[in-house]
Amino acid sequence: MAKIPNNVLGAIGEHQTLSMLLLKGHQAAITNLSVKNNAATDIFCQNADGNYAAIQVKTTSGKSFQTGISHKAFYDSNGQIDLVGGRKYLEQKIVGPWVLVQVVNNGIVPAFNFFVLSRSQIIEMIYSNEAWYLTGYYNRTKQLKESGTIHIYATWMFGHGVPSNRNHIEWVNPFPTTQFHNAWHNLWID
Repeated sequence: MAKIPNNVLGAIGEHQTLSMLLLKGHQAAITNLSVKNNAATDIFCQNADGNYAAIQVKTTSGKSFQTGISHKAFYDSNGQIDLVGGRKYLEQKIVGPWVLVQVVNNGIVPAFNFFVLSRSQIIEMIYSNEAWYLTGYYNRTKQLKESGTIHIYATWMFGHGVPSNRNHIEWVNPFPTTQFHNAWHNLWID
């Protein structure tokens, strides 16, 4: 299978997620009118109990998901690390649960892994790792680029963290025993 352009890959993830929601008996619609991305919500969904979810979908064919959030959100106007400001930014920007779709290319027909995180879970996952990334390195010699994008790795969806080495301390996953794979119930909790 040829490499899929990122905007098309995103649309595929949204449509696969929409299909799963419909199969589960939910009312759902994609909020984007084209392959062009909507900033905070990709799918609007309602379950049989009348609960609503504004869902953000992130899709990858690799090992990590781009969040669309830059490191700059965790810096103040003086270029100093600002973890409190970064967390506030996440709480404002992330309006609902996220579905992370991993496209697994097995040659002919791709398969899809769905990882579902509630709003509070995705905020904590991003915040915890970014706090570690910005402060957990010993003697960092190079200033980080504020414009770099924050990533979430698929292995984190299974409780894995990042082991320590000579460059940094260990990052302990805030959800070491939580399974996010096909955890569709997370759509309805904060």
